[in-house]
Amino acid sequence: MTPWSENYKFPTWDDCEAVKDKADILPDMIHVPFEEAVQDVILEGWEDDWVAKALYTGPRLEEPKIDFVYNWVNGSQKEFTKTMRPYEVNSTLNDEQGEWLESHSSNRYREWDELRYSMRSVEKYAGNFTNRIQILVNAFQNEDPADNEKYTVGKQRPHWLKPDHEQVQVLSQEEFFGPAEKQCLPSFDSLTIENQLYNTKSETDRLFALSDDMILGKQHSASDLFSPLFGPTMGFKDNAYNTLKPPTEEDAERFGEKPFLIYTSWLLNRRFGARKRRGQVHFGHSMSRSIAREAITSFPRPAMRSAAQRFRGETGFQLYSWFVIFHYTIERHREALIWSYIMLRSDSNDDGYLDWHERRRMLRELSEGMGNETPELWRERQFFQVPEHLEKAGLEPPRVNTEILWTSLDGPHVIKDLDCDAFDTEDCLAPGFSIPTSDATASSPVFSSATIFDRIARQNPRCGDCLIKLILNRRRSGLEPLLPSARRKPEQRKTVIKALMKFQYTIVAPDAAFFMVTDAEQATHVLLKPYLRNHRKVGQMCLNDDVVLTDVDDLKRLRAVMSELFEGLLPEPSSFEV
Repeated sequence: MTPWSENYKFPTWDDCEAVKDKADILPDMIHVPFEEAVQDVILEGWEDDWVAKALYTGPRLEEPKIDFVYNWVNGSQKEFTKTMRPYEVNSTLNDEQGEWLESHSSNRYREWDELRYSMRSVEKYAGNFTNRIQILVNAFQNEDPADNEKYTVGKQRPHWLKPDHEQVQVLSQEEFFGPAEKQCLPSFDSLTIENQLYNTKSETDRLFALSDDMILGKQHSASDLFSPLFGPTMGFKDNAYNTLKPPTEEDAERFGEKPFLIYTSWLLNRRFGARKRRGQVHFGHSMSRSIAREAITSFPRPAMRSAAQRFRGETGFQLYSWFVIFHYTIERHREALIWSYIMLRSDSNDDGYLDWHERRRMLRELSEGMGNETPELWRERQFFQVPEHLEKAGLEPPRVNTEILWTSLDGPHVIKDLDCDAFDTEDCLAPGFSIPTSDATASSPVFSSATIFDRIARQNPRCGDCLIKLILNRRRSGLEPLLPSARRKPEQRKTVIKALMKFQYTIVAPDAAFFMVTDAEQATHVLLKPYLRNHRKVGQMCLNDDVVLTDVDDLKRLRAVMSELFEGLLPEPSSFEV
């Protein structure tokens, strides 16, 4: 981590232009081999039984520690607004009429003192598993009044925060952005900052990323966010994206986050195959720094171009961190299963070719899976058993996000309601796959294990989904039918187990409420009355600033309502406050 220094100077415009030039020669995407991806994974001995059989046989586990990481800005600070002004004026978003310049920052950077209360909620409802709190802030210029060319740099800090609390770090962007990415600082774009979160340093890989307008409303356990058995919890909206062609200027002008979802959907389709992928819920996001690093850096040019944006929407598109991290995790878990079955288990002699003997075994396994697709032989649903599994491992089950919809231990989420009655090996795997004479006299390139892997993993994802579902139907629980032999291929199996543990996940319907706050009357009706006066409880709440009021008295009334709400819900000061 770069030591903070008041002698720091912001990069020049030319420095940032050089980063953009560098980005243009980078590839759109790269593929990280699983052998490389799992180098940071250490197995403790119980993971094989867990992945293969859905059976926990290990010792009592310690509750995980999780960092809470905030992206925070005090837009009311004069030094901040003065520092930002030249970048606003020179932004491509600045129009001749000055409308964007006049309006864009009114609610994006407004300070309601939400962070104070959000941190109170973390200490009150998640303090027993909080490792540290990191607050990511902007730097600002302190000009020398005698010489406008000279200045020192300070970093924003909440005025109420204790200066030496050992559990809290205040990090300016310069302290965690990558070496090339920091050449375009300062940034005032939350997407740009979020794409660099994985660079924050900590004793734990796990973090919960949230904004200051998000508060906890009920007591949480660590497994509400992450557990060693089931990975991070993920929540999704109903809206889904499946971008099949390069996004257009019309897409760039869509409302809110849609341009970034559309763009990132296009990248994910190119990397993992086309499918609908749902947008993430608007609350905090549980993530792994190592997975986030792999997910973001797997798209080198889009990631670098995103880092060069100082304001959201300057080029229309950016890599959307949460969307790419969530779906990268899900897709890599699925990809590991297909890689394991095709490249390692089925290619028993590791020659890169599926001969008739190997194909015949696959056909028998697929046939057995098809025969088992009846209600009385259906697989056990591990997502119904999450609390029991966690308690067996000595871990506290979820207390808030208790509506669990799926776990990766059940297979890829896409197989949940998938109809595979029409699965055809000739169409899905290779022409002539089920015919012994297809390669009786000479090898056929269509039976290359790498060719078949790419075909069902990326080119035709539905075929890969059905293959996984049918093969898993051979066992009541666990992922064993897709794994290489523990006796004949122990090292390959260990790599697969590491990958499946690293990229595991749990999909939940989170106990969360999202509100677009507009004015005092609305805030009183949807917030004060139900949550304070009628004592309604919700696990997690996001209060998004959608205020367009300009009248001073109207803003005062709204501020009074929000203050009453926050003080009513969280009246006790935290240990972080002066």
